[in-house]
Amino acid sequence: MSKVRMAVVLGMTAMLAACSENSVAPSSDAASAPMSVTGGGATAALTTTDTIRFSITIEPWHQTSYYLGSGNSIIFPAHSLCDVQTSSYGVGQWDKPCALETSSTTVNAKAWLDGNGHARVDFDRHLRFVPSTNPAQWVVVSFADLQASLDPFFNILYCPTATSGCFDESVNDPTLLTVRNPITGRVTRRIKHFSGYNVAAGDDDSGDGSGLGSSFNLGVLGHNLSISADDLSLDDLESVSRAHPNLSSSEVATMLTNIRIARKFSGYILASG
Repeated sequence: MSKVRMAVVLGMTAMLAACSENSVAPSSDAASAPMSVTGGGATAALTTTDTIRFSITIEPWHQTSYYLGSGNSIIFPAHSLCDVQTSSYGVGQWDKPCALETSSTTVNAKAWLDGNGHARVDFDRHLRFVPSTNPAQWVVVSFADLQASLDPFFNILYCPTATSGCFDESVNDPTLLTVRNPITGRVTRRIKHFSGYNVAAGDDDSGDGSGLGSSFNLGVLGHNLSISADDLSLDDLESVSRAHPNLSSSEVATMLTNIRIARKFSGYILASG
């Protein structure tokens, strides 16, 4: 296990066990507030045929956990929410300093299972969370998904809108790696902002319904070559070479190997979004 992944795993463990490490916020309401509370949410089962809708109210002066249906959950440490009115939001802003939110903030959410039985949750508020190098201060989302916990191709993907494709934010930020626990059957990751999240296989989804997006990057298997949905139909060196005339002979051989591996797992790769 790499040092980065080990750090993320240890960080998640610290986050999930760190209720008592949160300080009390400077609020009159906080004086009698418990250090950690369960804030409700939804406990109903998720299905592919219906969408459950619910709301959560983040009280930023103490750590709060919320249910997201079917055993899924999210944890907000104390003082982890950026000021809703003044903080910036958008790509490139996630790690920028922000003022702390001191008032309760209500967020509407909806959750369902995609066509392959994996959870997707969307939130209606654009909120950003306070940047921190301390894993105990990270906002963490967790999904009960045995298949995903056993399969390294599955990640918790970020979905900019309820109808958009999804992508793996950890490609550019290793603190957002999905941590899998096959013993508990859960997948967990840090999130830096709200929108939507989906448990799915592959790196991204173009939203075209294929689940594969424009390409599937098999760099995790040791080669930095991308495979498109069309590539899965290639079955020998000649067909790969014709489809990718710019590749060298060794790269063609590597591509063919990756295609065969991808084809083996295509039932998972084509499951995203």
